[in-house]
Amino acid sequence: MSHRTIGRSLPPAKTTPKPNSRRGRGRISLAALAVIVILGGTVLGTAAEPAPPPRLIRNTAPVAPKIADRLEVIVFAPHRPIRITVTVQTDGKPLHERWRSALRKAFDLFDRDGDDFLNGSEVQFIFQDAALTSMMVNGSYAPNPADLPTIDGLDTDGDRRVSFDEFVAYYKRSAAQVVRGFPPQTENESNAQATEGLFKLFDRNGDGKLTKDEVTAVEKLLPSLDADEDECLSLAELLPNSNGDPRLNRLIVRTRSQPPPIIVVQNVSVFEAGRIPGTITQRILKQYDKDGDFELTRAESGFDPETFARLDIDRNGKLSGEELDAWRTGPADLEIRLSLARIVADCQVEVITDPRLIEARGFTLSRIGKGRAMIRHARQPIEFWVPRILPDSQQVAVSRQQLRGLFQQAAGTKGYVLEKDLLGPAVLQYQQILVMFDPADRNGDGKLTQEEFNRYLDTQQPFLDLSVGLIPMVQTPTLFQLLDENRDGRLGVRELRTAWDRLTSLEPPLPDGRKAEVVTRAAIQPTVSIRLTRSIDRTADAQFVIAGNPNPFTIPLRGPVWFQKMDRNGDGDVSRTEFLGTKAEFDAIDTDHDGLISFAEAEAYDKMMRTATKE
Repeated sequence: MSHRTIGRSLPPAKTTPKPNSRRGRGRISLAALAVIVILGGTVLGTAAEPAPPPRLIRNTAPVAPKIADRLEVIVFAPHRPIRITVTVQTDGKPLHERWRSALRKAFDLFDRDGDDFLNGSEVQFIFQDAALTSMMVNGSYAPNPADLPTIDGLDTDGDRRVSFDEFVAYYKRSAAQVVRGFPPQTENESNAQATEGLFKLFDRNGDGKLTKDEVTAVEKLLPSLDADEDECLSLAELLPNSNGDPRLNRLIVRTRSQPPPIIVVQNVSVFEAGRIPGTITQRILKQYDKDGDFELTRAESGFDPETFARLDIDRNGKLSGEELDAWRTGPADLEIRLSLARIVADCQVEVITDPRLIEARGFTLSRIGKGRAMIRHARQPIEFWVPRILPDSQQVAVSRQQLRGLFQQAAGTKGYVLEKDLLGPAVLQYQQILVMFDPADRNGDGKLTQEEFNRYLDTQQPFLDLSVGLIPMVQTPTLFQLLDENRDGRLGVRELRTAWDRLTSLEPPLPDGRKAEVVTRAAIQPTVSIRLTRSIDRTADAQFVIAGNPNPFTIPLRGPVWFQKMDRNGDGDVSRTEFLGTKAEFDAIDTDHDGLISFAEAEAYDKMMRTATKE
């Protein structure tokens, strides 16, 4: 039984039908009813029935569900626990504002008479809370005919109409879906194999260590391995045995002499702000208490002096369980704000904590664009990443495209759909449109126009964009991923030239403070990666991260127009091969003479030329 059929089996709402509503046809008008009552009282001599007692108005204010846009991330690093508070936004706006805006758009759609209230007839067409919750996760709205909204269910003050605040208060389950913390994703078993293969390729003398000369020499592999001639090296080009398979399932058969694959413990958890369970304190004591006295010294806790002193209330140089619990409930070690958007340039990772506190607490911060930041404490890297909102997933896109195609098919040349167009032998084919027919037919004239149909679908879109998830992952990155600074799935010339500096930062410094002179496999430690993504995109994003980016995200173009057009491989630099001018012009722009025109050099040259033109 469809939503449409069930909806019509409801008892008539205690409201006046609209004059243009097809539900009002054949019913007695109020004027005619008044004449009958008067005549009945006069002719039959019967007295009018007494008026019903006044309805009791409940002064119950609707309570809007809270949008939990702050989450807590706890990382159990080998040397200390780390707690980070994360505030989530979309398009730079707080989620509670975006939520009310999406609900306002839906409310206005269903408020057919425009009186800023929903009556009994209008309420039955609104999005069901449970079905909206499901749509925010899987992208498909499938109402339950047995769960139709009623005015009794939404009207909290008893005035037999639903205000916008009452409408907002109804969506409790879907409001809880706006922000979610997901469990950690599993480690990719192929990462260790990929690193092993690259290490062997780079380690020319086979001593199990990488020197600066060996890493620098990788750039010389470009002419021989760059099969597609894009002046970049992909993982498949570096390791052709992978046969283009990004998961490298067939890359290397491990022998007894090779190290076993690394098993990574998923030591990261995500909680709603203010709801970290007390068992976390017990876990910290169990994991970091080396001498078994149920207290933590500063060395055991790994806390910086200021944090330890703040927690050590009795000043005995040890943290008891009660004192340690203040770390769970007090200020976080770091505060970060993540903003998701459809445009890459608008995706942001912002560290809110004062830079002086970041340094004092032993953290270092590095950035790769606005949407990605790497935080390190000792040898524990924690990556915060906001990839752009993907175009609707294939499942969602195909579903909506099919719906529009079915609408056009049913409408034919009329430009609108009648109920009879959806019935008959093809009723199963048109079932989804039949379900949304009455809710989408805003003027109730029995004709579903293209405009009404599109508006109904467009009203659902903000809810798809609003449901976001914080997805943690602890994964040992491949050597390739460590070198692929911009995460485009390729190693450009500049990335190869700066590879040594990035790899040596993974090794502890020498006793005299100098950087390490060699890089070993042990330097590649498990990285905690925290990604913000739409709930419906989490599977696609996970495949991107785990598989090593089989379908690279487009790197945002920036700089002068000529620079964007000449940067044909999108690596952020213009090489001499890509440059269309003369060698003299190239050398004039390439001020550091490294054979690449960077974004900064292009901007500086463009500014100089504009200034010269004005003069």
